[in-house]
Amino acid sequence: MNAQDNLELGVKTSRNATLALAFLAFLKGAVGIYSGSTVLFADAVHTGLDIFASLAVWIGLKISLKSSKHFPYGYYKAENIIALFVSLLILLSGVELLREGFTGANTTSQIEFQGLALATAVFSVLTIYGLSIYKRNVGTKINSQSLIADAVHSYTDAFSSMIVVVAVLGSMLGVSKLDSLGTIVISLLIFKMGIESARDAVLTLMDAWLDEDESERIKKDIRNIPGLIELEDLKLRKSGLVVFGEATVEVEGETDLKRVELLSEEIKTAVKKEVENLEHIVVNVKPVQRKNFRLALPVFDKNGFQAKLSEHLGKAPYFLFVEIEEGKAGEYQIIENRFFNSEKKGGMKAVDLIIQEKANVLAVRNVGEGPYYMLRDNFIKILQIPDGADTAREVLDRFQNLEEITVPAK
Repeated sequence: MNAQDNLELGVKTSRNATLALAFLAFLKGAVGIYSGSTVLFADAVHTGLDIFASLAVWIGLKISLKSSKHFPYGYYKAENIIALFVSLLILLSGVELLREGFTGANTTSQIEFQGLALATAVFSVLTIYGLSIYKRNVGTKINSQSLIADAVHSYTDAFSSMIVVVAVLGSMLGVSKLDSLGTIVISLLIFKMGIESARDAVLTLMDAWLDEDESERIKKDIRNIPGLIELEDLKLRKSGLVVFGEATVEVEGETDLKRVELLSEEIKTAVKKEVENLEHIVVNVKPVQRKNFRLALPVFDKNGFQAKLSEHLGKAPYFLFVEIEEGKAGEYQIIENRFFNSEKKGGMKAVDLIIQEKANVLAVRNVGEGPYYMLRDNFIKILQIPDGADTAREVLDRFQNLEEITVPAK
C-alpha cells in the first residue's frame, strides 16, 4: 500500500476505536449508576477521556490526508504532534493510577447488582485489550506513530479496568485494598511507556532518524549499486507515516540525465527495500575521477595476464577481471563465460556477468548497440583495445592511454 492508503486505513482504525470506546463508556456509566458502583462509574468517566485521545488520533490522521500549497511537504507531521499529545495523556493516566494506588482506590462500596457490575468490568477489560491489539497491529503495519501510541494508551487502560474488576471482587468477598501495590507498579510502567513514546514523537518532530541499524542496511544496499564510486551522504527523516530522504553519491565523469534518472530509481528502490512509506528522495550526483578500477577483459584462455584477447564480447570463453589501483594491476580472477556458445543475446548475457562481478570498466575491440547501452546504464566505462594488442598484459601496460568508446558498433 502507498502512504495515502496507509493513512486511510489508520483513519478507519481510529474511527472504529473511537466508536467502540463511546459504546463502552456509555455501558459502564449506565451499569455503574444502575448497580451503585462508584468505581465502575469512575472508570466510565476515564474511558470518556480516552475517547478524546482516540478522537485526536483520528483527527490527526485525517489532517495528514490533506494537501495545501502552503505546506509543500504535506500535513504529515500533524500525526507526530498528535502522538506527542497522546503520550502526555499516557503520562496523565500513570499519575491517575498512582494516585489511586496511594489513596486506596480499591475501597469497596455497597454494590447492589454485583454480578452485572463484575461482568461489565470484565467485558471492559477484554474490549479495551482487544482495541489495543487492533490499533497496535494496524499502527505497526502502516508505521503510524500516533496509532501505536494510542494502542499503548489503551493497553494501560486495560490495567485500569482490571482495578475495577478487583474492586468489585473485593466487594463481593469482603476484601479491600487488594490492588494498591499492583496499581503503583503498573503506574510506574505506564510512566516508562509514556516517556519513551513522547521521546520518539519529539525526536521525529526534530527530524531525527531513530533506527541506525536500518540506516546502515540502506547504505550498504546503495553502495552495492553498480557504477557508484561512493555514497557520500544519506539523510532520512520521518514526517508522520512517510519518509523523505536525500542522498549524495559519487560517479565517474559527467553523466547524462537518463543515467541520473536510472541511478535515482535504483537508490529509491534500495531505500524502499527497508522503508515502505518512502514519499520522496532527492539524489545529488557528483562527478569525480575514479582512482581504483575493476577491469573486465574478454579472453580466450586462463593464462592470466598472458591470456589471448577475444575479438568478440559475447563469444569470449572467459573473462579476466583485474583490480587496478593507482594505475597498477594487482589481483586478478578468471571466470568462465557460460554463454559464449549462445546463439542469441550472447553479448547481453556477457554484460550480465560483468555487472554481477562488479566491474566498472570494460576493454573490448567493439561492442554492439544492446550491450553498449546496458553497460552505460550501469555506469560501466567502455574502453577501446588498441590495434596490435594481443594479450591482457599489453592492454594493462597501456591502460592509462586507452580511449573511451562513446558510440556502439554498427
